[in-house]
Amino acid sequence: MIRRPPRSTPLYSSAASDVYKRQLPLPVVISQYMTFESFFIGENSALIEALKDEDQKLIWITADSGNGKTHLLSSLCNEYDSFDKHIQYLNMDEIKDYSSEIIEGLEGLDLIAIDAMDSVIGQHSWEEKLMHLYESILNTNTRLIIASKETPKGLDFKIPDLASRFSLSLLFRVKPLDDDGLVFAAQHHAKARGFELPDDSAKFIIKRTARTVTSLMDILDTLDYESLSSQRKLTIPFVKSILKLS
Repeated sequence: MIRRPPRSTPLYSSAASDVYKRQLPLPVVISQYMTFESFFIGENSALIEALKDEDQKLIWITADSGNGKTHLLSSLCNEYDSFDKHIQYLNMDEIKDYSSEIIEGLEGLDLIAIDAMDSVIGQHSWEEKLMHLYESILNTNTRLIIASKETPKGLDFKIPDLASRFSLSLLFRVKPLDDDGLVFAAQHHAKARGFELPDDSAKFIIKRTARTVTSLMDILDTLDYESLSSQRKLTIPFVKSILKLS
């Protein structure tokens, strides 16, 4: 069950049809394309298994930007929501300018997924509220899943006790996709949007653009719009002209 916020901001720049109309309590929405099925597992099978294991209450996921942290958190939120469980997704980069009181009252949920944790670590008011959140769910069944560019030991905490608590997390580093994985991800998400991305065009894009899932999603949004408006197939020449690639 998801409470509704007064406004929303998409996780990725996309058309309104590309995201769930289900809105969360805070200003974000979760893409319907972010599922475990659309995540190319590669060498991350242990991480996926841990996320699906409800006995794992505290997990910390680390990776560079664009390598799947948001995808994994969104996948877990989508899975929980499909079973009508109570969830809250928090993108700290989106809400860091709000009062830290915005995260009060989350105890009792089935899942709290915190993205971009590194955006607020080092700010005493946020760390106080995070400590309270941690303590409030300690003896409950609530799961706390965190994503950050750094591990807890790599962040400059102002409250040492909070650093100690988060250091108890089950820690995983997302291993980036290789070329085959990126091609699979691009084609899968293209198909989910209702268009085909040929192998040669997908490989052309992978070799000439930023090698991250986030970048691919933005490119697919552009190609989706341009191919629909032009009624053209995504051949290499067309992709090259749209993306202005050499």
